[in-house]
Amino acid sequence: MSSGRVRTAQSSSSSSSSDPSQSSSSSESPTSSLASAQAVLNHHWRYQRFRHHQRKAILAALGGRDCLAILPTGGGKSLCYQVPAMMLPGVTVVVSPLISLMQDQVAALRSRGLPAAYVSSTQRPATQRAVWEAVRAKQVKLLYVAPERLPQVPQLMRGIPVALLAVDEAHCISEWGHEFRPHYRAIGRHRHLMGSPPTMAVTATATPATRQDIVRVLGLRRPVRVLQSFDRPTLSFEVQRVRSDQERMQRMEAQVRATTETVIVYVRTRNRTDGVATRLRQCGVATLPYHAGLPGRARRALLSRFLNGRCRVMVATSAFGMGIDKSDVRLVVHVGVPSRPETYYQEAGRAGRDGVPSRCVLLWSEGDLELAARMSRVGQCESGSQRQHQAAERGLEAMRRYVRSRRCRRRMLLEYLGERLDACAGCDRCGGHAS
Repeated sequence: MSSGRVRTAQSSSSSSSSDPSQSSSSSESPTSSLASAQAVLNHHWRYQRFRHHQRKAILAALGGRDCLAILPTGGGKSLCYQVPAMMLPGVTVVVSPLISLMQDQVAALRSRGLPAAYVSSTQRPATQRAVWEAVRAKQVKLLYVAPERLPQVPQLMRGIPVALLAVDEAHCISEWGHEFRPHYRAIGRHRHLMGSPPTMAVTATATPATRQDIVRVLGLRRPVRVLQSFDRPTLSFEVQRVRSDQERMQRMEAQVRATTETVIVYVRTRNRTDGVATRLRQCGVATLPYHAGLPGRARRALLSRFLNGRCRVMVATSAFGMGIDKSDVRLVVHVGVPSRPETYYQEAGRAGRDGVPSRCVLLWSEGDLELAARMSRVGQCESGSQRQHQAAERGLEAMRRYVRSRRCRRRMLLEYLGERLDACAGCDRCGGHAS
């Protein structure tokens, strides 16, 4: 969970035995609210202070304001709503797209002694009833649900006020985004049925069009906008064109074997995960395959082995994504071309979350672009959305330019996300100087 790495001081001071979240007041001034929030941070998370963008988002929540927070991978998005949740009266409802992500977040919160719970389709009815009973008994401060379950929330909470609605991975709302999910489009309506509580939408990557779509769909009222720079200077970007699949596999293997540290290899299809993982294992590299077609229990076991360091390399499809809490990944290799820059930047951004220099390498051929186009067309036939079709075409064209252009790689990615770059910190086109 991203909140586990937000450490802006060299060390954390010990906290008092009393819980500072119990003494906070909604009538506090911004300065005293921030001081109270930092006391909660220190008491429960053992960190001394927030980053600037976290402070802005937290003060918005404590002040009853809607907020759109775009913080890159490793920016500590979860703390932006978890800390206010401990201070506000009532329950904070967190909309999360993945059951595994909900489970991990709730487990991490409970390990800190915080009253968190989730409701999902994987639970037995008796377990779900117990969660709702705990909510109504005011024993839960953070309740995680999937967007499909939001219609149940007002009825089952039975008058318990929703202090804050947090929408995690908010890019899933937008048809312009890279992980569009139709049920996310209904969150604004369900928010109204909950009494229109203050709402915080958080995500790691969103273009200007996606940001506007999030605000519109959720019905955010004059939201506080928190936009941290997408640029991560400790990441270097490289693109290598290959003439054959054999050459691609040789280069991928060479990249992986050149380091003894943690690596993620992204492939476009499920079939390739097993083949690439087998090849690396034959070279003596501890490697696992991961894709959405595996049973949930198997995926959780594979993820646990990777996070615990029992596997050095994970070969995965894009299913290996949101909520992966592994800070020491030193190399991300893409075997093929992702469908759009948001997808690529978020996946590549899983490298170096601890701030240590790391590499992002993309191996491509012309056939990859044809495959990406075919997969995009299939997706559009299934969705039937003209807006999605336009977004997909725009994203694919941007990836064509990214792999073919002689311009600065970093500049092209950031421009797509609506940000100007003054100087490149590292790419194969300009060696650290913007072109």
